Amino acid sequence: MSPIDITKLHRLLKKQINKYLTEDNLKEEDITNFIKAVNDSYLNFERDKELLEHSAQLNDREYAEINNKLKEEIKQRKISVEKLIEAIHSLEIQEGIQPKSFDSNNLLGLVDFLQIQIENRKLIEAELRQAKETAEQATDAKSEFLSMMSHEIRTPLNSIVGLTYLMQQEEVSPAMSENLKILQFSTDNLYVLINDILDFSKIEAGKVELERVPFDIKQLISNIKKANQVKAEEKGNKIKLMIDDDVPEVVIGDALRLGQIISNLVSNAVKFTANGSITVELSFIRKNGNNAVMDISVSDTGIGIAQNKQASIFEKFTQANSETTRQFGGTGLGLVITKKLLHLYKSDIQIESELGRGSKFFFSIELEIGTALKNKANEASTELLNENTLKGVKVLLVEDYPVNVKVATKFLERWQIMLDVAENGQIAVDKYETGKYDVILMDIQMPQMDGYTATAKIREKDANIPIIALTASATLSNQDRAFQVGMNDYVTKPFNPKELFQKIAKYSNRI
Repeated sequence: MSPIDITKLHRLLKKQINKYLTEDNLKEEDITNFIKAVNDSYLNFERDKELLEHSAQLNDREYAEINNKLKEEIKQRKISVEKLIEAIHSLEIQEGIQPKSFDSNNLLGLVDFLQIQIENRKLIEAELRQAKETAEQATDAKSEFLSMMSHEIRTPLNSIVGLTYLMQQEEVSPAMSENLKILQFSTDNLYVLINDILDFSKIEAGKVELERVPFDIKQLISNIKKANQVKAEEKGNKIKLMIDDDVPEVVIGDALRLGQIISNLVSNAVKFTANGSITVELSFIRKNGNNAVMDISVSDTGIGIAQNKQASIFEKFTQANSETTRQFGGTGLGLVITKKLLHLYKSDIQIESELGRGSKFFFSIELEIGTALKNKANEASTELLNENTLKGVKVLLVEDYPVNVKVATKFLERWQIMLDVAENGQIAVDKYETGKYDVILMDIQMPQMDGYTATAKIREKDANIPIIALTASATLSNQDRAFQVGMNDYVTKPFNPKELFQKIAKYSNRI
């Protein structure tokens, strides 16, 4: 048997063989087999050793990674706890609770304190909800009160305004004519006062939304001048218009509210100026996309406002001083309403004034440029209306206040209308069922059955007959409800005779 090749054996085994065995020993079969077995053991040991060392290296790496993660988590936890403690110290502590000192290791103390704070916060939130509900109820009560007072004041005022208008159309003595002018002036002031209070209430309640309709802003300002011209002349004033030629012919916005803003400023200028001038200026500043940016100013040569009083005039129920209120009257709401309406346009009112040398109120406004106004055919046709236009129109007047019935009757009979009267909603429903009418003029607040209920009952049988609210209830909620129950239009007392005439003509198809 050939000897074993020791070069292929494990190094340690090879070393031992060279030391203790001879070549003859390596030829013996038993010794050769033993050497092979021992060599396999050496090789297995080496392999196991390598695996163990590799495993140990892996364990060390994983341990290091886990250890680093734990250190980072501990660090983050410590930062979080410190921030939590800082936040707790910044909390508003309820009266009677002693603030504690915390450390980052006292998590149970932190949790207990937070639990107390959460429960206190829930109590505060419950109290706030209750306060909010109470405030809403108070707002509703205020709206209801304003609605009721508006109705109660407007109802007799309608009679005064109507009779004054009718008497001015008659031949009267100069003394009586002067008395009627004073009466009209007083009723106009009272009417403005009521409208100011209602407008202020609407704006404060956030119930005013700006319309988007095309209108001629130059014509709007011209109309405001005409409306204030008579009062201006009575005080020896002249109203001048300065309108930039570059101002667009048509803009899109809320003509009523913008007119209210400018009219407030012009009427104030007329009120506080005597034997002077009022200048209304409309300037085009720039074009911003499809919008026009314009400046509007109203200047006067009147009494002016002291520097230290200029901020207070924009506070509700406030004028420059008590003497101003006694001498010129007013609610102190006009400029407040103007300011709040301008805020809806994302603008603000500015003032330049010097006591005894006049005032200038001005603001900027951005409006979309329009392309065309609505058809003016109806506007032109109203100029052709006369007292024969409504001849033969059959109207049912639903009104419970006897004096208002008399006033409305005088107007309607002058227009040659065939009139029938119902004193409340139930009588109106009964008369509707037995008669045939072209238009129904419906009051809202009446005994036995109100105008809302009467309209709803009539609408159950007839969806087409025109029903116009003719009422002293002027709040937005009243108007919304009127349209919801099926009324076609709304006229507020004291009514403008021309407005009522045109609406009856419109709904009776006479125009």
